[in-house]
Amino acid sequence: MAKRKTMRKIVSTSLLVVGEGADDKAFIDHMKSIFCPRRCGRTAKIEAGDGGSAGNIIQNAIRSFKTEDFDKRYLVLDSDVPPTDAEIKKAYHNGYKIILWSPQCLEGALLDVLGERVNTHETSRGLKKRLHPRLDGKHTAASSYKTLFPQAIIESTHNASVTSVKDILLGTAVS
Repeated sequence: MAKRKTMRKIVSTSLLVVGEGADDKAFIDHMKSIFCPRRCGRTAKIEAGDGGSAGNIIQNAIRSFKTEDFDKRYLVLDSDVPPTDAEIKKAYHNGYKIILWSPQCLEGALLDVLGERVNTHETSRGLKKRLHPRLDGKHTAASSYKTLFPQAIIESTHNASVTSVKDILLGTAVS
């Protein structure tokens, strides 16, 4: 008698993560390759907003992805000029949760991950000048972040914003 094959249905969770710009997309794509690999039970679409104000990014994300079906939606924005209360309310009303890079921006968060002090007087531009030359290539390429930010460094960080992004990719974020 032939054995009967049992088919297991894999339940998949779909995520949409919209970063502020191309740098955010590249770093989050790097994290996705570590924490949300193929066949992990989650799919993650990582997109870049076109920069600009938090309000513009929120509005563009709402408009661009309103017809797409995702289980969870996130916006990852800089905290140097955070969204207003009205913009946050609009994002939540449209199904988005917001994570703010801290301190200030993606580069500030990544310097913090590396244990480097980020001073309150530093601008986002200055933080970019500190971080970008140390990457393995163009700051808009996911592969450029592999050497400075391997899995062990990301897993051991105390930076809340990077940990939040890691947790959503792992599917362990608290709703």
